[in-house]
Parts: sequence; structure tokens; C-alpha cells
Amino acid sequence: MLVRTASCDHGIKRWRLYLTPEQMESVAYGLWLHRMTGSAAEANRFVREYGVVHSPARASNNPSAGGVAARGGTGVSGRG
Repeated sequence: MLVRTASCDHGIKRWRLYLTPEQMESVAYGLWLHRMTGSAAEANRFVREYGVVHSPARASNNPSAGGVAARGGTGVSGRG
């Protein structure tokens, strides 16, 4: 994943990444994989804040969908 722009928000002590929709989907998939190892906190927060979630059931029903669903309006910036 190539991030073209990133900035540090010193107020919240986090990096702010500016991602394409495809990169957001990739992050959702990575967090889903992390959830499978026992930690769902990051994936849950990503869904809550950005409305993007990976769903293996969706991927098996429609392979072209990539298994990612967006809820509501998703931005192309994220905190990392």
C-alpha cells in the first residue's frame, strides 16, 4: 500500500493517512485478519469511525465485491 500523504496530528498523537477507497478496503481486510487472531478492537473502531468492514460472507457471495462493504459515507482519510 502506497500512502501518498500523511501528517501527524500532535493534538491526538496520531498519524493521519490519506487513503484511496481501495486502500481503505485493504485496511479493513487487514483488520479483519487481525480480528481472527483474537483482537477485534481495531476492526470495530475502523468500522465505527470510517464505515468500512470486511465480510468474508460477502466475498463468497460476490467475488468481484472483494468482501468489503461500506456503511454510510466513507472518507478517504484515516487515522493510523
